[in-house]
Amino acid sequence: MTDKSQESAISQTYSASSRTKFILIAAAVVFAFGAAYSYAAQRAGSGEVAQADALPYVEGSVPGGTGQAGGACACCGGGPSEPIEGSATLGGDVQRIAVDVSGGYYDPNIINAKAGVPIEITFNEGAGCLAEVQFPDFGVFEDLTGGGAVVKLPALEAGTYGFSCGMQMVFGTLVVE
Repeated sequence: MTDKSQESAISQTYSASSRTKFILIAAAVVFAFGAAYSYAAQRAGSGEVAQADALPYVEGSVPGGTGQAGGACACCGGGPSEPIEGSATLGGDVQRIAVDVSGGYYDPNIINAKAGVPIEITFNEGAGCLAEVQFPDFGVFEDLTGGGAVVKLPALEAGTYGFSCGMQMVFGTLVVE
């Protein structure tokens, strides 16, 4: 055999070896993806995954419609099965209430307040879905990742106002009477 024919044979062998490796790796990736998908589908069917649709709805928790009172999303986990109510307390000329987001939902998720008195709602530090809180009716969008935030609302008329996380997956309701 000549040097050129030896080089050609080596090149063809190397090329076939590379193709075989590529095919084996691609097959392993496809198999792993299929197994992971099958596992996830099986878990979802068994009820182990939190179901957002299982939570109660509160009229008016999202502007123009309904939304979940408890709030639950894939990244935050499950929320409470019952609404959690809290009332703002009057201190001077302002009503105040604190909302805890550390559980992956708003606690309380229904805030009761009096009409005609400014409101301050203190949210503690949030992450994931709850990294932001928004009150679309008032154009309020607050970042909660830097230690939380205080949402200051003017004196409101009686009504129901919704708020949610930045992803609009976890909801709460402000009820002003």
